Amino acid sequence: MPNQHIKNPALTQSNVGIHTLLQAYRKLLRLELSTMVALSALAGYLFAGGHLQVNTLLVTAGAGLLAAGCSALNQWQEQDLDQRMQRTHLRPLPTGVLTPQSALLIASLCISSGALLLMTLPGSQSLLLGVLAVIWYNAIYTPLKRHTPFAAIPGAICGALPPLIGWTAAGGMLFTQKSLILAGTLFVWQIPHTWLLLCCYRDDLKNSGLPNLFETIATEKLLKINNCWLMSLFLCYLLFPTFSYIQIPALVFIYVTSLFVIFFLTLRAAYNSNKEASARKAFHLVNISMALLLTVLILDRLLI
Repeated sequence: MPNQHIKNPALTQSNVGIHTLLQAYRKLLRLELSTMVALSALAGYLFAGGHLQVNTLLVTAGAGLLAAGCSALNQWQEQDLDQRMQRTHLRPLPTGVLTPQSALLIASLCISSGALLLMTLPGSQSLLLGVLAVIWYNAIYTPLKRHTPFAAIPGAICGALPPLIGWTAAGGMLFTQKSLILAGTLFVWQIPHTWLLLCCYRDDLKNSGLPNLFETIATEKLLKINNCWLMSLFLCYLLFPTFSYIQIPALVFIYVTSLFVIFFLTLRAAYNSNKEASARKAFHLVNISMALLLTVLILDRLLI
């Protein structure tokens, strides 16, 4: 529930430094994650055969703005939870650096700007998928977290939509083997990404009052289930060279070699007796693996 309470009323936008304010905006918009979402839309656009042109910038910026707006709106929705969790208590709303009203305004501006950019693209599919992403993330996934510890599974649909936004913007048919492999890989990635993050901050679930995944499934058992998701993810990654979706031989070699290195390091981390340290290392490796896929797909299209 949105909470109008500001933890430190002495901190307002009128008396904080420029650096503090910029950092607050970065956290509100979750700039790093929003950039990855934008890159996934760009990868989808190029993967569908799109060429560098104005529409490339429009779909990339549009998807990134939607992601940033969703993040800001999510933090407005979950102020009460963010105040109680170690991972999020330094976000701009719990600390009072930004007011709830300004966060809601920024969210509205980002979402409307992103939608307007997608509206300029040919056809309506990209815009409709973008609107669906906002609705699914903020109206379905975010409230669902308060009712079930397994919200990450339906919530993973949010991760599958940005590459489809790019794919359809380039004129690609929505349901093809190629598009579904790309979107499906992003979907599968979301599950271990989210569960490993929760494993890194186990006490946050207790403090937040959210349904506790670790009270439903023992940590060791959850990590074993998560290893199955990780195995599925790496199999998804291997579909791209298997079906010759990466065309430059040098990139195929770099991609496959890097994947096996990441897989080996992730497997080694799984046998660490310190479960939190194991989850933290695996979390970073999973994120690197997705960055690798998106980078290789983009470079493969740009260098042909």
